[in-house]
Amino acid sequence: MLPAAIMPNSCAVRVAEARGGVSEQEVEALKAAGFDDGELLEIVSHVAANTFTNYMNEVFKTDVDFPKVDREAA
Repeated sequence: MLPAAIMPNSCAVRVAEARGGVSEQEVEALKAAGFDDGELLEIVSHVAANTFTNYMNEVFKTDVDFPKVDREAA
């Protein structure tokens, strides 16, 4: 279930973890928190775009041409 303090990032993480299989209750909780259908579509679209580009990069072994970022430092 989504955290009480719902943020777009936690929604995106949940969509990715559930591979899109979020429950109707989770969608309703997001709407109750003030997200409209367009905003939910935008969040899901970002997850899909990132998944797509990750798959392409894995399949074609894309060279990383920028320095690695330490998540803890970012």
